[in-house]
Amino acid sequence: MKIEIVSRWDRTKILLCGEYESIKDALEKNRDADLGGADLRGADLRGADLRGADLRDAHLGDAYLGDAYLGDAYLGGANLGGAYLGDAYLGGAHLGDAYLEGAYLRGANLGGADLGGAHLRGANLRGANLGDANLGGANLGGAYLRGAKSYVNSHDFFAEIIRRQKVEDFSEAEWAMIGVILVHRICWDSIKKRYAKKIMPVFKKLAKVGFDEWAIKYAEVMG
Repeated sequence: MKIEIVSRWDRTKILLCGEYESIKDALEKNRDADLGGADLRGADLRGADLRGADLRDAHLGDAYLGDAYLGDAYLGGANLGGAYLGDAYLGGAHLGDAYLEGAYLRGANLGGADLGGAHLRGANLRGANLGDANLGGANLGGAYLRGAKSYVNSHDFFAEIIRRQKVEDFSEAEWAMIGVILVHRICWDSIKKRYAKKIMPVFKKLAKVGFDEWAIKYAEVMG
């Protein structure tokens, strides 16, 4: 069938045109093409192999990308609002300033992905792997974060979880320790040297609300 992909900014501008089995087929066979700003809203791209694809500023709102392989893909500034990315592989993907509000990322692998400045409000990150992901400046407000994995060294994830706690959840002394960590970022050796066992209750309280990686890590640090 004839597949035509146009620009989200100017629908008279054709970015890709040809005979393909589907939009998925067209994208997989043109991974090296410059598809920045492509209008792909609502596209069925389940299981698509789009590793390294250039989809900067593309409109993928409500697209279905379950089990898709997007490793090292360029998605900076892309609109992925409401997109389904369950179990997708996004390792090393460039998602800086991407719009992911309401996106379903359950079980997605975001290891090493750049999510700096990304808008993740209301996104579902349950079971998502965040190991070494850059969340600097990302908006995680209202995102479902319980069950996320490998966030233990993420300063920005820690800051977001702390932001959700009530003042009465911690003592004045505990808040003081938390404040120092937020200012100086997470450095386990420094935390051990400065607080020893005194800060463990903080991590245990966070474990009780569904985030146990810090308590597990600190127990290892303390030996």
